[in-house]
Parts: sequence; structure tokens; C-alpha cells
Amino acid sequence: MMKIKDMNDLQRKVLEACHNGWFMSGEYTAMFDNHRRVFMADSQPLLYREIERWYLGHAAHHADSHLLVKCTKVA
Repeated sequence: MMKIKDMNDLQRKVLEACHNGWFMSGEYTAMFDNHRRVFMADSQPLLYREIERWYLGHAAHHADSHLLVKCTKVA
């Protein structure tokens, strides 16, 4: 994962959402607007990478949307 100072605003937004939603290894749900996706992660960096790919693919239309990441099932 890159350094925080080298991240753009959207990457920081994803990092903050992952950090705030991190509990422990397991199943995580990421949501914004009418989009929802489930991710499996055993570390914060893995969770961040997966959600970043997904969220940045939608950023052109939803960059101002609030991103919520929460643990939905502990492994």
C-alpha cells in the first residue's frame, strides 16, 4: 500500500472507510448510494486494495458519495 501523503482524495476516502470499518478477519460489506458488495479480508491492506479497485471503478459517477465499510461476519 502506498503512503498516505501520496494518495489522492478518493484513495484516502477508501482508506478511511476501511480503517473505520475494520474489526478483524472476516466478511466485509462496502456500500455507497445504491451499490453494495461483499469482500473477504484477513488484513486491512487486503481489504483496502479490494475495495479501492471496486470503488474507484465507480468514482466517475459517485465520487461525492459517502462510503461505508462494515464487518458483517467475523471469520
